[in-house]
Amino acid sequence: IRAMVVDEAQDISAAAFELIRAAVPVAANDLFIVGDAHQRIYRYKVVLSRVGIEVRGRSRSLKVNYRTTDEIRRWACAQLEGCEIDDLDGNIDTLRGYRSLTHGDRPDVMASSSQQDDIKHIREILKQLADDSIEPRQVCIAARINDEVDAVANGLKKAGVATLRLERSTPDDPAVPGVRVATMHRIKGLEFGVVIIAAYKGATKYAEQFARDEDAGVSDETETSEKSLLHVAATRAKRHLFVLTRPQT
Repeated sequence: IRAMVVDEAQDISAAAFELIRAAVPVAANDLFIVGDAHQRIYRYKVVLSRVGIEVRGRSRSLKVNYRTTDEIRRWACAQLEGCEIDDLDGNIDTLRGYRSLTHGDRPDVMASSSQQDDIKHIREILKQLADDSIEPRQVCIAARINDEVDAVANGLKKAGVATLRLERSTPDDPAVPGVRVATMHRIKGLEFGVVIIAAYKGATKYAEQFARDEDAGVSDETETSEKSLLHVAATRAKRHLFVLTRPQT
């Protein structure tokens, strides 16, 4: 192997990078690595120089978002406020200068107290989108965990709304009609005209749920990962973003 392109570097482990370094001899233009630690959702934290990959003086930051509107970008970035995000080589990164080229509606965040409320809101949103000639297959409804996704899918099915559940092995086939339904993890790397994040309890609540038996440092990392996951899910939306939030108790 003379060269390798590595994407989604923020979610690759140190062991995997050591294997990559061993597989490709050090030379000019040997590795092309693309990653954004603001989108790290699996808690792999790697310092590239420590695994034999020297990036100092060779890295560049991309500042233009070509997918989302600037309103969605601003909202998604605000979810990471207060988080220290690294640059994949041990230094602190920032989003200074990061911008989008298009504009649109501000994300619509609304309280939704139950599964029934979620379905009611989603049906109203879908009707509004249909009036704007946006097809159901351009819409993705995402939730944090599988149980929440199942609840949404079943509720929509009972309401007569066609859906396509995106599983790990299910591609987003444009020939298949229906609203897309998936976990927030599953839609990483995809894009849709509209994203609806349903039954969202908040990063702190999910961090408490998934790091209940961990120490404080790990719990903090888990909360940052949850905020990054929300950031990722939100930025799958090209034109419209809706967030249905559960009341905080």
